[in-house]
Amino acid sequence: MNDINLTFYDTSRLYYASYYLKGFDELVKSDGLRVRIAQSLPEQLKSAVQDSEWQHLLFAMVLCRFQQGSKILYFCIDTHDDNAIDVNTRTSGYHLPLLESVDAYFKVNLNSAILSQTPALLTHRDKIHSIAQFFPIQPPFRLQLGLRLALPSSWVGYKPGLGHNQPYDGHVQAARYRRSDLKKFLPLEHILTFRDTPKDIDIFYVTSYRNHPRHATVMEQRFQVMDKLASIPRFHSVIGFASNHTLPARYAHLAQRRLNQVTYLETLARCKVFVYTQGMESCLSSKFGLTMALGIAAVGEPLANNPDMQAAYPHLHEQFGYTDPDTLIQQAIQLADDTERNQRLGRLNASLFDHYLSPRAAATSILNLLQSQ
Repeated sequence: MNDINLTFYDTSRLYYASYYLKGFDELVKSDGLRVRIAQSLPEQLKSAVQDSEWQHLLFAMVLCRFQQGSKILYFCIDTHDDNAIDVNTRTSGYHLPLLESVDAYFKVNLNSAILSQTPALLTHRDKIHSIAQFFPIQPPFRLQLGLRLALPSSWVGYKPGLGHNQPYDGHVQAARYRRSDLKKFLPLEHILTFRDTPKDIDIFYVTSYRNHPRHATVMEQRFQVMDKLASIPRFHSVIGFASNHTLPARYAHLAQRRLNQVTYLETLARCKVFVYTQGMESCLSSKFGLTMALGIAAVGEPLANNPDMQAAYPHLHEQFGYTDPDTLIQQAIQLADDTERNQRLGRLNASLFDHYLSPRAAATSILNLLQSQ
């Protein structure tokens, strides 16, 4: 790869970009890949990035330029949870102007059924590719990425959103987010050391409580699973809802405090079985990637997206796909009681991460595909 030059255009939150930048950085060190961080915009992507009606989605769009000899390709990694597109309201996952402008569009939550049913996506089907889910880590290239603290994006002609339902609120607020993203997350190497943590928690099931009417049915189903599992005295479990607000009285006995990344990982790493929940957009959540990275057995809700991964790693079907609360409870109990099986699945999950989901594997798959085009 020493003949490949990669340019990262610094338009996104590092919360979303750090994982893939880490993969590219590993290839810099081992394979001679050359990476440059750019604050300016390329002509091919400028109009798409500066389109004011779509700028609120830029925070989760990782934009890059690939060059090998005379071949130049522009690509993006769309890390949004939503796997659909709404051309009229611009509120869903895909960034249509970028989809129209890039040569390759890598989608974290790729849903083939939705893609095939959406005319705006079908037109560009050949350039849309699945890519591994991420979780936030300490980014490489921190000195270059720190330039964004002093350089407002508005000087380059765009005002990206700061997060979901968080519109651009000036450079000072954007700089606060950049400073936080540079400092608050653990290096991947540190995260992977948690694989060796002794397991003294039978079941870990902590998820956010969403206090919105459209989430009420899902919250009730999750409550049923939590309440039953928490009542089993022979299990040492950590179970409940985490929320910044007071839970409804019916759920109050399952309240869990919110954990920072370090404490969450320390607790997660101690569990034998992790109960997995989808993101609110029926997407793969970052908890999935962390569970695989730590080599922990899981049981939980369906993996609705990225079917290529599930086809390549059939052991995932043993762990995911349960929607009925009683079935999910039964599966969690059986897996917690079967030490040999939960250790086997944990090893398979760690192998999946190392060979398919890791930052290096994700970066390699991107570059391999671009070289083949």
